[in-house]
Order: sequence, then C-alpha cells, then structure tokens
Amino acid sequence: MKRPEKQNWVDEFSPKQLVINVYVSQGIFIIIAGCMALIFNVTFPWSFNAQISFIYLLAAIVTGLVLPVMSIQLKNRLPSHYFDDGGINEKIFGTLSYLHIFVLTGVIAFAEEWLFRGVLQPLIGLVATSLIFSLLHVRYMKKPVLFGIVTMLSFWLGFLYEWTNTIWIPFLAHFLIDFISGCYIARHYQNNVDSEKGSVNPDGK
Repeated sequence: MKRPEKQNWVDEFSPKQLVINVYVSQGIFIIIAGCMALIFNVTFPWSFNAQISFIYLLAAIVTGLVLPVMSIQLKNRLPSHYFDDGGINEKIFGTLSYLHIFVLTGVIAFAEEWLFRGVLQPLIGLVATSLIFSLLHVRYMKKPVLFGIVTMLSFWLGFLYEWTNTIWIPFLAHFLIDFISGCYIARHYQNNVDSEKGSVNPDGK
C-alpha cells in the first residue's frame, strides 16, 4: 500500500497568516537588535559620507539589480527543483500588491540589516555574522544553489557594511533584491493564475 505523501508545512497556512508571521518575526529581530545594542553599547550606524556616497549607492544598486537577474537566469537554465523552497515565497508574495511588497521588503531589509550587520557584525565579525545569517535560511540547507546564493549575498552585504561603515548601503542592496524578487514572484504567480483561468474558460465565459 502506497503511503500518503507528507504534507508541506506551508500548506497549513494561508497567505495572510504567512505574511503576518513574517512581520512578527521581523519585529522580534528589531527587538533583539535594540536590546543587544543597549546591552553591548553598539551605536546605531546612522552615518553616511556624502562626499563619496555615489560610489556606495552605485554598489548597492548594482547589487540589488544583478542578484535578482542572476537568480532568474539560473532558474530558467537549471532544473526547477534546485530552486524549490516549498512554495513559501510564492505564497507570501504571490497575492500581494506591489505597494505591500515594497513595505514588507523594506521591513525585512531594515530588521535583518540592523540585527546582523548593524549589531552582530561589530560584535562577532563579518565571517561569523555571515554564516549565522546563511544558516538562518534553514529551508535552503538542502538546496545547494539557493544556499550558495544566500551565503554569497550574506558575505557581500557584510563587506558592504565594512567598506561603507553605514547600515544604509547593505540595507538598500538587501531591499532592492527582495523587492525586485518579490515583484517578479507576484507577476509570475498572477500570470499563472490568468493562464489557468484562460484554459478553463477559453471563451471568456
């Protein structure tokens, strides 16, 4: 007798519940970052050197544009199971408006960059912080391509922080990556929905 397939844990949650969970988890990151900053006297890195800001901004923008494009190209060329995250990203971003994706990815980028680059990196260094950030994405552990991309990104964001001495450059890069990726997922999801509707109702009835 064939055993029933194990249900994906993502299927147990609605898109709204997953989005709320993301906001809650990022709120916890912000609280942890604030508490650690107070306990260990880590100053929030507000500073921004306007004299060479263009170079910093260019690095952030190029990072934010190149990584999503690279990921999309890899998805188009490699087997789909290499990028299978259990459907969580599609379920989170698939039904959101672009405005909501903008807000959500802004919250994610700020919370994670403040905690990891703004607080942890000054305390334990770039390498340890980058590895912890990579391991946080536990659902990618069995997906070498996804885990490799996240690890590479983590070290690069840490380098941007060390180079610029401000949280805002890695924040901008992180935000652009998540925002562009989220919009791509939402558009792809909507195209699939429209395609399915068209195949079910070819006459538009």
